[in-house]
Amino acid sequence: MSRPGSDSISFRTECAVYGVGLFSTTMFFMGSVIIPLWVVSLNPSPLMVGIVLGARQFLPLFFSIHAGALIDRLGPRRVMLFFALLGVAIPILYPVLPWVAAALVLQLFAGLSDSMGWLGAQTMVGKLLKSRTRYAGRLSVVIRFGHLGGPPLIGAVWDFGGPWAAFALMSVWGLGTVVCALMLPADRDRETPPETAQTAEGGTASAASRMTMRELVPRASDYLSALRMLGVPVIATGIMVGMVVHLGNSLQTSFYVVYLDRIGIPGTAIGVLFGAFAICAAAGSIVASWLTRHIPPLWLLIVVVLVTSGLIAITPLLGSFVALFVAMSLRGITNGIHQPLIITTVLRGADVAHQGKAIGLRATANRVAAVSSPLIVGLVAEAFGIETGFYVIGALAAVLLAGLALYVAPRPETWGERRVGRGEDAGSGRAP
Repeated sequence: MSRPGSDSISFRTECAVYGVGLFSTTMFFMGSVIIPLWVVSLNPSPLMVGIVLGARQFLPLFFSIHAGALIDRLGPRRVMLFFALLGVAIPILYPVLPWVAAALVLQLFAGLSDSMGWLGAQTMVGKLLKSRTRYAGRLSVVIRFGHLGGPPLIGAVWDFGGPWAAFALMSVWGLGTVVCALMLPADRDRETPPETAQTAEGGTASAASRMTMRELVPRASDYLSALRMLGVPVIATGIMVGMVVHLGNSLQTSFYVVYLDRIGIPGTAIGVLFGAFAICAAAGSIVASWLTRHIPPLWLLIVVVLVTSGLIAITPLLGSFVALFVAMSLRGITNGIHQPLIITTVLRGADVAHQGKAIGLRATANRVAAVSSPLIVGLVAEAFGIETGFYVIGALAAVLLAGLALYVAPRPETWGERRVGRGEDAGSGRAP
């Protein structure tokens, strides 16, 4: 069923997009629990453990732009189906091939599969859901249910059923992505891609109507086209803000825990703080769309990332668990607001026919930030000490965001207009 009007979006399509995001991202969190346990059980050296676990990030770093370009050319449905089927097949191969070398290869393609599902869900917010913040917010909320429930579930299955049962559960879970991909509208019904092919009758057929092995080979032109998008202020700003977020997130997943342990916060209480963060992040994603009715989206994005970075930076000033809980809850809310805003900001800067490449560029930048941010945080902590390191990281984030604010201030066309109608995200910063 869909709402009347040419701009209607069916409930089935909404559910399919959210489902792709839910099942694919949960696969990553499930793997984060059992794959380290599996690799350690193979008795490799500590260095090899690090290499195998880190391999999951390798292919997405280099192929995110290519995957986005495939979605632009071939349409979301068939690309999502391809990676979803890959995600079903890979998990069960871990116990079938109980060797470190096999685990390394499987990690490469497992990371590509689940990361492409999340990339595709973001891209489909633009291509199928009209780049609206409310839909991006709903997607951000839905995926968090899997993040909260997936790890405890897979951990329990590992404990009571062993590796075979745990990896079989991952394969079964991956079938959810397959079902959701099949629910997506047929690619031929989507906007005509920019590339066409001559038919036998002398007409044209969209590139989405033909999928060959040649299409799966990366093209240098796609990467150059994606990099040129950095010249679009909206896209460049959205990507840079997203990279700044990684500074605070890396601090939270590393020295934040170390510092809390140092001041006597027990492990259970630390778990409560992270649980509050996750729950409040879901609430933040819900209100993101409402806030864009009153604040230009790009300015809202810069402000909430400044606040979320500041809330982790002031940790040494918070002397009690209650204060830490309040700060982490507020950080969760602001962190939840920023995610749908970044997605729609980047989508807003690109033409519909190139939104896949834009999201692929964002994913690539995030991978670079995910690798470099822990290194930056570690160097700061080494140079200044852990407590001072919190302030230095906060100051660095503030300086970067201030620079971005100065960059966008004289460019009001990039801000995104406040919505004046019912639920519409108006405004665009895309290049002509």
